[in-house]
Amino acid sequence: MKGVSIKTEDGNLYCSVSGVGDPLLLLHGNGEDHQIFEQQVSHFSKDFQVIALDTRGHGRSDHGKGVLTFQKIAQDILSVLRYFNLSKVNIMGFSDGGNLALYFGSHYPEKVNKLIVIGANYKVNGLKKDSLTEVKRDYVLLTVLGSFLLKAAKKRQIIDLMWHQLDLSSADLMAIEAPTLIVAGEDDVIEESHTRKIHELVINSELMIVPKASHFLMVEKYEEFNQFATEFLFNNSLSSYNYS
Repeated sequence: MKGVSIKTEDGNLYCSVSGVGDPLLLLHGNGEDHQIFEQQVSHFSKDFQVIALDTRGHGRSDHGKGVLTFQKIAQDILSVLRYFNLSKVNIMGFSDGGNLALYFGSHYPEKVNKLIVIGANYKVNGLKKDSLTEVKRDYVLLTVLGSFLLKAAKKRQIIDLMWHQLDLSSADLMAIEAPTLIVAGEDDVIEESHTRKIHELVINSELMIVPKASHFLMVEKYEEFNQFATEFLFNNSLSSYNYS
């Protein structure tokens, strides 16, 4: 495993890179970094070139200038692909990273081979009530603190990726061409009806609702997750599983 710093016009992006084979880009959730994928990196690097990105404003990547948006982070992903000279990539995105994967897959379909999205939502009201309340509360608090603390102002932008910046539409999801695996826990912070709606809109998709699992199912049940995600990446299906 090695660390790579990629220079962009608006700061540097950090990636952890390991393994050889078809490229697999990992996109972490809001407020996290690439280390959330520890169990996935060790598993998938046996068969893939795993590129675990710290997205803009997270981990070792710079925040850059201006407001954080999905459009700007999607441009960062294009920068990563250019750096590694990749025409297409498999993407695995968790939580907010799953939302970003959906955005990238819909706006740059020619760049995506396969998608795996875990605990994603394309509308803010896809979050369960308690989680949505928490997002709004944190945003308001950071708005106040951000008036005199730069760190809080930047943190508010990160939180806002889950609220005002989440601008996916039904038409966006219908534009996704890549085979897509949609995963959520039975006890996820995302409404199950919302997860099923994503499955309905992404035409070429499979759905897996993992029993007795939370939003962090890929950490809690990493062996099970890694196994069915591997099957999907190799076979485009989950023929060995009774998925929902």
